[in-house]
Amino acid sequence: MVTYGGDEVNALVLDIGTSNVRAGYAGEDTPKVMFPTSVGYLPSDGDVVMSDSTSKEPSQKYSQYYIGDNKINKPRPGMQIINPMEDGLVNDWDTMEAIWDATFNSFLRVDPTEHPLLCTEPAWNTTQNREKLAEIAFETFDFPAFYLAKDAVMSAFSVGRATALVLDSGGGMTSAVPVYDGYVLKKGILRSPIAGNLLTQQILDQLESDLNVSVTPSYKVKTKAPVGSGQPAKAELRSDVDVTDSFNDYQVSRAILEYKESVCQVSEVTFDEGIMGSRPQKPFEFPDGYNNNFGAERYSLPEILYQPKKFLRVPNQDSDALDVTLPKLGMTRQQINDSIGIHHMVYQSVSSCDIDLRPLLFNNIVVTGGNTLFPGFNERLNYELPMLAPGSKVKIHAAGNQIERKCSSWLGGSILASLGTFHQLWVSKKEYDEVGASVIESKCQ
Repeated sequence: MVTYGGDEVNALVLDIGTSNVRAGYAGEDTPKVMFPTSVGYLPSDGDVVMSDSTSKEPSQKYSQYYIGDNKINKPRPGMQIINPMEDGLVNDWDTMEAIWDATFNSFLRVDPTEHPLLCTEPAWNTTQNREKLAEIAFETFDFPAFYLAKDAVMSAFSVGRATALVLDSGGGMTSAVPVYDGYVLKKGILRSPIAGNLLTQQILDQLESDLNVSVTPSYKVKTKAPVGSGQPAKAELRSDVDVTDSFNDYQVSRAILEYKESVCQVSEVTFDEGIMGSRPQKPFEFPDGYNNNFGAERYSLPEILYQPKKFLRVPNQDSDALDVTLPKLGMTRQQINDSIGIHHMVYQSVSSCDIDLRPLLFNNIVVTGGNTLFPGFNERLNYELPMLAPGSKVKIHAAGNQIERKCSSWLGGSILASLGTFHQLWVSKKEYDEVGASVIESKCQ
């Protein structure tokens, strides 16, 4: 077994987000594997048998998962698509165990008993969840050592900063987290559900309402013929595929993701429909052959990140109750009323910290997550923040590389776990056996 008490650590780093799982070896500059966090699940006869958390044998439910791009995107009768994450936290531990099992045994093909494991967690993770992660690491997979690191701190480390304001906008959550000298300042944490999944739903709503277009995913298309811009698609659809609604929704969201990455852009200054409408349009073709040139609308969707109250398309609802979750949005009216733009999140997060730290945080704003890759995102943030904080020197740090931007917390973990000086911080199996899961709270701050 590789000892973790010396410089040669050979640790594994695992970073699980709402959209993707990233895993690999400490000391490397990119993850070895990256695959969707959403997994396929085929219910077994007699329905679900829940696993015993202390057992190393996979449960009946555990063995029915399809994990990874190749398996999850193959149409299977009855296969449901599920995601174990909600608000950045794990809410389905059976599925999470299955993801860990696939990561180490199928993708990385390593023996967990021979490597320490560093796992990232959101800054607002609960004590119960942290102890459960330690339990899985030591009891289910028998790792010799384990460490839990805050993803915001790791993102700061990835760009060489121990103090920073980390703005992370991914699939399920947008957050602003202040980090000082490697520690999260909890009073400054701000979160918002306005993120990638919500933008996907908004794009679908826009296409259906404004253009009367429903997105047909690739697996349904048998043949297609070329059509003119804006003309209805001429496609022959497969009638022999038997799939669940959740599988179809997942495939539609993949098509929308391609649309977002190819077409959408953030206005570098405050949105003005006249100015945006005069800019060059961008063409895009959907899987069924429908294509169009998109103008101002390709700017209006990402504008939700900066002006949510103005640009969110809220469905009509009979009830005006503030605590009722609205369909498709997954938000209540109260949450919509309370929502603020990304630049306001950064400003409020910094303002909630000690006055002496504010100049330091404004000068070290680290942006990470898939939504920050929209062209114009950083320019817009650079335009808005000085108006909120006049006199403050604002400096934004963003990796120019797409992989680094999406994997910054993994990269920070890779840097940290490869340091020889880090060995004293690992929680060993012996410590876990002596103290119990609560040792995570004391050793992983």
